[in-house]
Amino acid sequence: MTAAQFAALSPLIALAIAAVAAMMLVPLARIEAAQAAAAAGLVAAVTLVLLRIGAPSAPLGALFTDDGIARFGVAYVCLASLGALIFLRTGHPAKEAPSLLVLVALGAATLAGAGHAATLFLGIEIISLSLIALFAYRLTRQGLEAAYKFLVMSGLASAALLLGTALIYAETGALDFTGWTGHGALAALGTALLLAGLAFKFSLAPFHMWTPDAFEAAPASAAALAGVVSKAAVALVLLRLFLTAHLPEPVWSSGLAALGVASVVVGNLLALRQPQLPRMLGYSTIAHSGYIALILASGAPRVAEAVLFYLAVYAPAMLGVLCVSAALGRAPTLYDLHGLIKRRPLEAIALSLSLLSLAGLPAAGGFIGKLYLLHVLVDRGLWTLLAITVAGASLGFYYYARFFTAPFFGHLHEEAEPLPRLDQGLIAVCVVLIILFGVAPAVLIDVVRLALP
Repeated sequence: MTAAQFAALSPLIALAIAAVAAMMLVPLARIEAAQAAAAAGLVAAVTLVLLRIGAPSAPLGALFTDDGIARFGVAYVCLASLGALIFLRTGHPAKEAPSLLVLVALGAATLAGAGHAATLFLGIEIISLSLIALFAYRLTRQGLEAAYKFLVMSGLASAALLLGTALIYAETGALDFTGWTGHGALAALGTALLLAGLAFKFSLAPFHMWTPDAFEAAPASAAALAGVVSKAAVALVLLRLFLTAHLPEPVWSSGLAALGVASVVVGNLLALRQPQLPRMLGYSTIAHSGYIALILASGAPRVAEAVLFYLAVYAPAMLGVLCVSAALGRAPTLYDLHGLIKRRPLEAIALSLSLLSLAGLPAAGGFIGKLYLLHVLVDRGLWTLLAITVAGASLGFYYYARFFTAPFFGHLHEEAEPLPRLDQGLIAVCVVLIILFGVAPAVLIDVVRLALP
């Protein structure tokens, strides 16, 4: 292995070492030691990525790709995982949670640079198995139910993904993405199965059933990993397939469009009457997956820029609202949010700004992300998809408005406990990023364009 190849793989090595170290510390030290090891690994991985900005791509063979998109993805998933680690509430028998969190980041980083069916499947399974354990680590009935549902459906999705790649291999004779150029019946069927497998991991309808249960029953940090880290990793895989593979049409674009439309409609409609904040977020994240799928289905020239920007503005909003949810206790409702501004002003402002960004309203970063979505649809003249997107965003504004206005009315029903300083810091960073990306989006646009070939 050359020095350039080692440098390209060093973030993954750092994450693997951190996961093992955090697990080994479980029986030997307090939980804080495992959390520190996990945080050190995530910070080290981000630092190693930042040190290679502008460096030429290292030749890693067919398994991994060392380009700007892969580096962006590794930094993204590590920073988001670090945010989730901050509000990871652990205790007996959950001392393994920090190690599992780093394993999710490792699997997502593997997907970010995947260029081969082997690394695609390996990354997805590392994420899935780690999330199953994280969903259940509190050993509550609801958490175990969410983990069981995810386990069963994840197995079916993995089987579909493996069968799909096998059929594509039978048609093309290749397992690397660049070699997927077949257009026969086997390749078409394989592409459909591949999309079905990825759609489950991306929580696209009709493969979305696990998502609201996981958001409601799992710890908020595990929901953040499923809704931000895992989602971004699969989105980057779909983007890389769009850029490098030549999968048969219209199966690829039409399949993504159909999944995207179903997700926008189902996610927004089912979120309308949800009184619980986490469950509403679970359904809304299905709609956001649909928006990203529609960007990819458009085939517009600026698809890659739009996807990366959308993911970047989505992360601080989702992390901010889930951190507030964790501070308020398990599954807070609209009733619990009333009067929040009087006792918890920081959490109330962060919650409202985060939901404002997810709704795509100015002057939050999500507004620019929605403009990117509308731009690519208009650029390709996809007026039906545009109409569905606008209708879905309008429904989204309604149910988001119920939650981001609730903290400013009524009275707080419970005494507020002081928020840990790390949580306060994370919430403050999320608020700053949401505002910055909304009023000065050129800062993020420059970073995204730096990652593009």
